[in-house]
Amino acid sequence: MVNTSLYEAAKYQEGVDDVICFDKRNKHKGLIGLLKFAFSCKYRNKIDTAFIADKKIRGILLSYLLNSKHRIKCNPNKNLTKMPEINADFISALTGKSAEIIPIKYNVNPEQNFIASKLKSEYGDKDIIGLCCTSKKTEKDMPVEEAIELINLLNKNNKTVFLFGLGDKARTFSDNLKKKGCTKFVDLINITSIYDLANIISVCKGVISVDTGTMHLSYAVNTPTVCVFYLQKSVEKWAPSKDLYNVYVEYKDFSAKNLINQLNLLIEHSTQHEYLSQ
Repeated sequence: MVNTSLYEAAKYQEGVDDVICFDKRNKHKGLIGLLKFAFSCKYRNKIDTAFIADKKIRGILLSYLLNSKHRIKCNPNKNLTKMPEINADFISALTGKSAEIIPIKYNVNPEQNFIASKLKSEYGDKDIIGLCCTSKKTEKDMPVEEAIELINLLNKNNKTVFLFGLGDKARTFSDNLKKKGCTKFVDLINITSIYDLANIISVCKGVISVDTGTMHLSYAVNTPTVCVFYLQKSVEKWAPSKDLYNVYVEYKDFSAKNLINQLNLLIEHSTQHEYLSQ
């Protein structure tokens, strides 16, 4: 069960059979909307366990209104700080046993996705590198000058840069790049759905992303990902595990040379692994 805007983020994850959308801003807004949703939900009286990941009271109320047999509230073990451990602890709280943390897998089919296949046929003769410079929080964003240096160096190395982003802030960032003479990138700001974006990322050789949804989507489709954390305090909670994904987490050296070197190492590792598996 997710907010409407996150439908595609949930739908294509491995292991998900169905997605129910809760439209908290419109149709299901307020107490009346909450009741309307609960009493019309096809899974009412059929839910064995509700894992309540949201700390807000809405999720708790819904678990009761939907008559779930068991309900596990957010972060039962207060000593845990990393999101994978926090999520796994829902299972531990339910079963009384330790839970294994496994990689997130987001299923894509770029050959059947119109925008991904079109971009691949147009730019696939060069190595495509995805770049996401903006997030919901300004303090997590890549400075424009650093992005320019990064794009220019990627261009110099004969890479095609796809710029990802969502919202007015991402659009302003892209416009600022162009105003400063940095124009050699494919501008994909605000033109993709979550599923489109995942498919496009899957045709990239690698991705460099700040701490935002695009970063998580990238390694979930098994694309080598350099995860750039300008907000160092977020690393412990949100950084992906190198044991589960082909990622590099950077929170100190944000130079273009370092980020590209680290991405090249991930791509080389990915290529070797693919060769060995064949």
